Amino acid sequence: MQAAFDPQQHIVNLRDCPQEEVSDGAGGVLQGVFGLSGAVAFLDNGDAIGLDSITMAAGRAFELHTHPGAHILVVQEGKGSITIDGVDYVVVDGDSIYVPAKYPHGVSAAIDRGISFLAFGVPHMPVSAPDRMTLVEAPH
Repeated sequence: MQAAFDPQQHIVNLRDCPQEEVSDGAGGVLQGVFGLSGAVAFLDNGDAIGLDSITMAAGRAFELHTHPGAHILVVQEGKGSITIDGVDYVVVDGDSIYVPAKYPHGVSAAIDRGISFLAFGVPHMPVSAPDRMTLVEAPH
């Protein structure tokens, strides 16, 4: 059975959302990184689908990590990099990046400039969920 559309839950203005601390995947929170939780719903198979807005201060980073699901990042403002397979790729306003499920990656803001991006994922996990990401060691 398909979930019904509920405008109270399925229309979320990110500008009206409170800032949330973002879990670091190790039991703490990331300093200088904040999230806004957007619309979330459940698919027929039970997976959550959702969107968050993440803001990282200059020089801040998500260490190398994985997520249970695939996601797409869309850079709204700023400059930074995403690390995949040990290679850093510079990302700027307007770039979209697909990250496959369970694929190790890291995201960082430029040293002199922060970055804001949308994170769309399936299955979705809230920005403050302690199990949102699992830290992994960088290959040597």
